Amino acid sequence: MKKVALSLIAAMLLLALVCGSALAVGDITVKKAKAYADKELTQYVGTIPKYTCLTVRAYGSYADVTYNGKQVYIKPSTLTQGKYKDAYKATATLAKNAKMYKRPSKSSGYTVSSKARKVYLYGIKDGCVLFRTAKGNYGFTSIANLSNIKTR
Repeated sequence: MKKVALSLIAAMLLLALVCGSALAVGDITVKKAKAYADKELTQYVGTIPKYTCLTVRAYGSYADVTYNGKQVYIKPSTLTQGKYKDAYKATATLAKNAKMYKRPSKSSGYTVSSKARKVYLYGIKDGCVLFRTAKGNYGFTSIANLSNIKTR
């Protein structure tokens, strides 16, 4: 019975997060960003509006992104993943002792939640949920570590 309830909650969360989601796992929101055609950030090609979601492939001295179907480069300082608190799609309680991963992969580094806490949910991918704590820290965890899921 518990597995059925958990599966139902996961399906509801997935549906709520995917349908009309402004921020999905792996995507980044940006401040208003100047876009460039080159990695040296010298060939200006346009501006990416504030709150735009982009999939970032790599970054260091530049961020490699796709915008309007074109590969462009922006300054990493414009990346603001989840900064806009109103972008979350649901809230939940993260269980005490839950593993909180840096990336949506169990092979990435993690810390363990010292207590149960309210979290804000942004997206889901392969059973990993992107969340934000009340203190503004982001991480990924298994859907099984969440309870009291409430969509917005």
